[in-house]
Amino acid sequence: MKKFNKKKIIILTATLFIYIPLVFAAISYSSSDVVVANTETKIPLYLQDAIDEIDHVCSTNCPNGYSCKTSIPKCIRASTLHTETCTNNDTMHYCLDDGYALNDTITYGNTATTTGALTTGDAFDCDVNGDGVYDSATERFYYISDYYDTERKAFNDKVAVLVYYSNTTAGVASTTYVAYDCNNQNYNGPVTAMQELPKTSQWTNIRLYKETRQILAQNNDTTANGVTLPTAFDYSGYSARLLTYQELDHGCYDHYTSITSNKGLNSNCKFLLERTKYTISSLATQGGWTETPSTGGVFFWDSYYRSIRNMSGTLGTLGARPTIEILKSEISY
Repeated sequence: MKKFNKKKIIILTATLFIYIPLVFAAISYSSSDVVVANTETKIPLYLQDAIDEIDHVCSTNCPNGYSCKTSIPKCIRASTLHTETCTNNDTMHYCLDDGYALNDTITYGNTATTTGALTTGDAFDCDVNGDGVYDSATERFYYISDYYDTERKAFNDKVAVLVYYSNTTAGVASTTYVAYDCNNQNYNGPVTAMQELPKTSQWTNIRLYKETRQILAQNNDTTANGVTLPTAFDYSGYSARLLTYQELDHGCYDHYTSITSNKGLNSNCKFLLERTKYTISSLATQGGWTETPSTGGVFFWDSYYRSIRNMSGTLGTLGARPTIEILKSEISY
């Protein structure tokens, strides 16, 4: 988030309060979308989001004192899709157990879309590094669901959650595994896995909606194993986080087969299996960690059974897969 000096904050806050009714009429906010009663800062809790929305509609409603600019999307729909070849010869699991034959081509995500609508599996290219290029090879993301606010315990339909095509090591695409917490704890948050996510110095063109987050169990409990979970787990310095169980369940549950049962992942979420053992047995990673603790472990998605499972936080076959949060007004769809 941009830093403002005190004088600019006062001027900007006053300007926002004068013009917020005009902007809200244009973008249909509900009364709970902007919190104005923050007595410590005297500014709306989601001030940056209000500014972003003003930028978005400024071509028709530009408040006095603002210099209007053309909105450049951070993510655009993909025109081509990533593919891999099914070479894992395990007939009981992975791609062969998913209806493919050896050497079949597997395609991830979809481009058959409806304009103005987002569907789980929609493929996007996002200019995360701010170079003005939407690189389909290294900047591929997939929409999975709307943003789940772990503090409010509710979805926010103004923010889209997109998942990277690969796990990362030190912010760079890789197939290396990592612990959730190398101390084998599930109640401190992903203290080890977080360190492999892209930093703000790498993905300079995006930011997290909130840098500090309430860590929740899958049933929205704020405890795990009788221990209180972090109320403000700190992702400061990182441009991405880990996916939550709630977002994964919302996007990948087909409402027929339990998402934690074998083959429980909806086919729309096959993109989560890209660059895992699902297609290539020699790869190190079998899936990816979520942010979400379970009773005695941590939830992850698994290419072996194609489901959501839970295991000790030091399991050595899972990776850190970046999840980004983008205002829908910043996506061309």
